[in-house]
Amino acid sequence: MRKGIRIDLAPQPPLRVSASGGGWRVRFGLTSLALAAIVGSTLALSSLRPAPVKPVETYERKCSSCHGKEGAMLERGFEKKYASASELREVVESMPGAIGMRAEELDVMVAYMRAVSRGEPFLVWTERSANRLEGEVSPGGATVRATAKRQNLKVTRPSANRWRIELPRDIKLEDIEITAQRGAGRATLRLRESPYSHTK
Repeated sequence: MRKGIRIDLAPQPPLRVSASGGGWRVRFGLTSLALAAIVGSTLALSSLRPAPVKPVETYERKCSSCHGKEGAMLERGFEKKYASASELREVVESMPGAIGMRAEELDVMVAYMRAVSRGEPFLVWTERSANRLEGEVSPGGATVRATAKRQNLKVTRPSANRWRIELPRDIKLEDIEITAQRGAGRATLRLRESPYSHTK
């Protein structure tokens, strides 16, 4: 019979190695408090996630040929034509560019359309790698700034519609607030609330 190694992470005394069922069993002694801390940290790291789609890139690739760059050919205030948010969603969902989208991806696209309808900047967080956040902004001419507990964070622009933030080690995602401004139009994105603006 082939011998294997079994690893248990259970609250118990310090490390034990013993033979069990023809194999070796390794038990790591973790106190209940230490185990709870590990689980809590994991949950905290995974609780905030970027948006499941890049709406600006998706729009420009699939929709701009009919509706104009950054929605330039859409009528201002078009969302007011629809009696409810669900009706606006149905219209967006019926567009060819939305074919095959999952519900959570469609939510982001609807939010982007709200911003376009209102003539306001739109912000979305789309990627995280190590200590870096990346996302999109529309229109591309909007100014983007970021803070965390009143501390200014450095924002760079890899391209007109993209932003990037290098995070200092002591910064928590839930403390980050990003703003975009173009003329009198302004949008604020608080990551603790949502990875994209214009949820309502």
